Amino acid sequence: MSEPAPPPAPPSEAAIKSRVVTHMNKDHGAELEHYLRAFNGLSARAAAGAQIVDTSLDALTVRTARGVQHTISISPPLASYGQSRVRLVDMSQVALRKLGLSDIKIDEFAPPRGFHWVVFFAVAFYFFAAATRSFVVPKTAVWDTLEGVFPYGAEGYRWIVKAIFVPVVVIHVTEAWWMVKTRLGPHRVGAGGKVWWLWVATTFTEGAMAFKRFDGLVEAERTRREGLKH
Repeated sequence: MSEPAPPPAPPSEAAIKSRVVTHMNKDHGAELEHYLRAFNGLSARAAAGAQIVDTSLDALTVRTARGVQHTISISPPLASYGQSRVRLVDMSQVALRKLGLSDIKIDEFAPPRGFHWVVFFAVAFYFFAAATRSFVVPKTAVWDTLEGVFPYGAEGYRWIVKAIFVPVVVIHVTEAWWMVKTRLGPHRVGAGGKVWWLWVATTFTEGAMAFKRFDGLVEAERTRREGLKH
């Protein structure tokens, strides 16, 4: 009988280092940007496009899309490159906390559903009414209709639409701002992108209903992660 083949040699430090760099550059560019922002004080724009160009046991050398190289310290230094994965994950968690970001990233939009549509169309109708208020004048079909169906008549309709315009706009702008500050930013929804604008626009229109849907997505992802632990 032939002798059993010897077990394969463990990967060399150079091989592990190369694998770490390739993996981080391919799948974790966002984390590299977080490192630069949290540990080196760069702005999000300055940190964009971060890629590792070299690494040692005590530092990462990272180049941004602007072509500028930065050194990110690894403290305490690694004993070997085999510790890289755990340490880089730990650094990512620390960076998220320093930046006020959640570990749960939301990259989808949940449209209105059920009663949410009622609120959406009610508010949308008000803005339609405000936009067309100048067309509600005597001796028109709209005026005559409002005189017959609106409790305060056509003149009362015009007055109410005008009187609540500023409060309505202020409230809904504030809600959209609060969505950006407390949900979209912390959960890393790309500012100015399609998903970001959908959330901002529907929050401006619906208010609380949009918050309920967003929080539902976060909770669903948190529950999914908890399930993977068991």
